[in-house]
Amino acid sequence: MKKHNELMTLMQIALISIFLVSVQSAFAHTRLRIPVIEENAANHGSNYNDVVIAHGCQNTTDGASTIDTLGTVIVFPDGKDSIIEVDGQPHTGPLTDFVANWLSPVTIIQDSSIFTHQEYIRDTLGNKLGFWTGGGKGLRAGFRGLVPFTTAGVVIEPTSCARSVTFVPAIADICEITDTNGFNNSTVQLWTAAVGSVFDGIGLHGYNSPATLKVNRSIAPLPASCGDGVDVVVKPSAEQLDRDFKIELEGQKIWPK
Repeated sequence: MKKHNELMTLMQIALISIFLVSVQSAFAHTRLRIPVIEENAANHGSNYNDVVIAHGCQNTTDGASTIDTLGTVIVFPDGKDSIIEVDGQPHTGPLTDFVANWLSPVTIIQDSSIFTHQEYIRDTLGNKLGFWTGGGKGLRAGFRGLVPFTTAGVVIEPTSCARSVTFVPAIADICEITDTNGFNNSTVQLWTAAVGSVFDGIGLHGYNSPATLKVNRSIAPLPASCGDGVDVVVKPSAEQLDRDFKIELEGQKIWPK
């Protein structure tokens, strides 16, 4: 009996170890701290969140994440020429078919605990689509960082069949300022959807492994004709990323060069 109990204990420890390794692997990419939220119909409603920088860039000798992060950029789909999928199939209509209020999705929370500078990324109408933060000592390799922000309350179009809408932001953790030809695992960590932009990061550590923000329907019930409803995914277009995914300081483009 004693040997049996010891064997069971060893098996439990082994299973726990496997579970912990799998969890750590699942969270080894830059992600949003809260990846699933509910609709928020409150006046000026906001959902507080963080970009979680999980690790630095990889050195070229052994691939270990030992290079400090100088800054981070995040951009959400603008909802204008975004790529929209419904249950995995392309949707040719506008985002307003599923979301009632998507204009300025992001608000920066002023914070200098890691980086010293913050600035919005806006479209031509002034809508806040994302932001960048950088400068100062940066994030030391081997540490994780939280970059706080809020997303505006999202309301799913009540007459639609959407039971959820998942937004796919593009995020870059920058370790060295280069042009796009200098992108490699030691200079930048790209967490973007592969949509055909110069930021796809083909062959890099985070290729086609973006963070996501899923909004679950929670206000208006699904129309009876919708059955179980559909899941909608919204990605930024290649055109938007090539245009908006950047760092500018006082009118000068800093990254990519």
